[in-house]
Amino acid sequence: MKARLVLCWLMASCAGAAHAWGPLGHRTVAETAALLVQDDLPATWGPLLARHRFALGVYAFVPDFRFRHIDGHGGKLEAPTHYLYLDAAEGTDRGSVDRRIAQFVERARTQLGPVRAPSGGYLAGAEATGDARRIYLGLIELGVMAHYSGDAAVPYHATADTNGYARGEGGIHFYFENECVDVFEPGLATDVLETARARRAEWLSRWNAAKASPQELALAVLKESLATVPSVSEIDRRDAVVKLEPSGSKGNASRKPAPSGCRALRPIVVLRLAQGAVLTAVLWERALPTRGVDFQKARELSFSDMEPAPAFVPPSAP
Repeated sequence: MKARLVLCWLMASCAGAAHAWGPLGHRTVAETAALLVQDDLPATWGPLLARHRFALGVYAFVPDFRFRHIDGHGGKLEAPTHYLYLDAAEGTDRGSVDRRIAQFVERARTQLGPVRAPSGGYLAGAEATGDARRIYLGLIELGVMAHYSGDAAVPYHATADTNGYARGEGGIHFYFENECVDVFEPGLATDVLETARARRAEWLSRWNAAKASPQELALAVLKESLATVPSVSEIDRRDAVVKLEPSGSKGNASRKPAPSGCRALRPIVVLRLAQGAVLTAVLWERALPTRGVDFQKARELSFSDMEPAPAFVPPSAP
């Protein structure tokens, strides 16, 4: 089991063709969300999710390192579930990340809804029964969902110019989401949590979170992601790009190494990761039964294992 988990994590860490936040970004979104839920639900689900935030962070990268490779269609079935191009022409394949988010919220709710009196200490989830087993499986659904809610906070997942080619800025997508994120850690996750806690109430009010459906919440974040694209582009051109490509070219622009070229993008990276975490936390809380659950015998419930190879979940019908 340990060997398979190590292999699983290495696959995530070495995936060079990631199409959104890399493993570090998705982990940051999920782990931050778990701590936000702990803030909100300190006597029930919060501590349990916080204890399992590493596992949630690993599951949050499953759609990239696993689903894309096992969807039976060379990744083409899974790929559109990671984005929604708000500026694309009507009638084109704009993507479906908002529906994917709603799908996994419902899957988590179905798994966790029956939980009433979990119990146990340090145990193997693969061998667990009853409510403990439901929680073990529910953590997988919550973690995978965090991938898509994290994607909604990525600027270039909301625009049809997904990698900046139209402006000669090819490669900006991966530079912003992978190289910049990697160079900002350690220290990035701390700033993301601080920003999420400081601005969560403001954002939830702006998104009308109390009344919005999961899809509507995702759309609210996607709109803010799209609105961020011009700022990312301006900073990229000013501080990172050494040589642009012709507009419309599929070549990548030449950029400075991340330690120098990414410096001015840091506030935007922190903000987008923090919004992804806040979105994830509020969606997780939609899936958690908060009434009628007795945690008295589950205060030390902690799983010693993770599911190393989750099965592909086909997208729900439109």
